[in-house]
Amino acid sequence: MKAVLEHISPNNNHSVVYRELDLPNFDSPFHYHPEYELTLIVKGKGTRYIGMKMEEFQEGELVFLGPNLPHCWLNIPEPNGENVKSYVIQFKESVFENSFFQLPEFSEVKKLFHQSKAGIRFEGNYEKNIEKIFKSEGSKRIISLANLLVELSAHSSKTILDNIPPQGTSPDRFHSVFDFIIKYFRENITLAEVAEKAGLTPTSFCRYFKKTTGKTLFEVILAYRLEAAAQLLTSAPMRINEIAFASGFDDIPYFNRVFKKWKGYSPKEFRKKHNQGI
Repeated sequence: MKAVLEHISPNNNHSVVYRELDLPNFDSPFHYHPEYELTLIVKGKGTRYIGMKMEEFQEGELVFLGPNLPHCWLNIPEPNGENVKSYVIQFKESVFENSFFQLPEFSEVKKLFHQSKAGIRFEGNYEKNIEKIFKSEGSKRIISLANLLVELSAHSSKTILDNIPPQGTSPDRFHSVFDFIIKYFRENITLAEVAEKAGLTPTSFCRYFKKTTGKTLFEVILAYRLEAAAQLLTSAPMRINEIAFASGFDDIPYFNRVFKKWKGYSPKEFRKKHNQGI
């Protein structure tokens, strides 16, 4: 899954691009763009990729993404072939970079913009806020967006989704590395293969990767595999050993051990508790 640059067509009459997606599937590829983005999932669930982070998503979530942060949502098909739906709002940094947001009273909003470089997920009902932005015209749309950003900056239960790359990190190298990991994490990829994608020796790559993500390469791969297994345990009628193999594990006792350490339950217990709604 290669991250591709998305070119967002500007509208000379609007500083904010907004879209309502009502489709059989969220079909945007793993992509990035220089604009900030707010995405609200109105209907649908599946897997969300933000940077190097892979997680399950549910309807109702609102995510705020900073510039050039690769992302995509891959949904599970809806029952009876129903469509999935989302609202997407995109705007350039220039919309607010020299505005009242630079005043000291808006320091929390400036912090929100910085945190968005790693992606932020919010819990709560924001559909009316987003619809208000969609329905507003002219300057009222900018004011509605600003009000939402102020509200989000004061949100008490926001979740940072990924890691903010240190300043000086090459975006092309960073993208190339996790493009490769996302595509092949279920396979037996080696340190040498990933280092080659980054154009570094294995030793230099280990230092680079640890500095960039705060984790080792194999900690990230393990996290991807465990998350993939957890999603299959809750959504697929497969045997546990089949799920382990499908997620990249070739040692069932090891899979059971690391899964229990991660979730606090064995795969069997995790599936049972999830089915019981616990």
